Amino acid sequence: MTFVKELYLKRIDGVSKLEILKDEIQRVHKKEVARRQLETAVFLFLKGIDYSSVVTLAGAAGNILLQLVLNRGERPFVDLGRDVANYLQGELLPRKRYKYRMQILFGIIPLKHMSDKCDEIVEMDLEKCALSALTVAVCDYTTLSGQNEPFVKAFLNWCWKNQNGPQVMEEYQSLPKKLKK
Repeated sequence: MTFVKELYLKRIDGVSKLEILKDEIQRVHKKEVARRQLETAVFLFLKGIDYSSVVTLAGAAGNILLQLVLNRGERPFVDLGRDVANYLQGELLPRKRYKYRMQILFGIIPLKHMSDKCDEIVEMDLEKCALSALTVAVCDYTTLSGQNEPFVKAFLNWCWKNQNGPQVMEEYQSLPKKLKK
């Protein structure tokens, strides 16, 4: 089945109104939802457009991808982060707690949630948060699907050029084997 909501403008008493002609249900795999969110987030990031949307799209995709990686019995980015934090600080947090801290630090939770207790203004380095949220989601996406998608290649190339790829690889090579993905 496909999902089509065909709308048309109908004038009733001089006022334009949208009416739904048909409404079919679409079945979509969550991996495809995450891929679309991530592809859009990468496009926005590489164009320097709306970093807050990049953060929320990458965060939403990352949540789906994390669970899909776990469902496959693979190691998600959050577990790598936990291992690195344990190596550097001697503290291994539970996955859920570490993920929550990561989502606060990367701006995902502050940008996508609002309650009566939340400030209406948030202050953060949106570009840095966007890069961090994208990195997590792309990492889990590549665990599931590899690096062949054009948007993945574009993001990884951007990272290599703009985040000093050779130095990052040199530092990576010096890490203990357990910390390498």
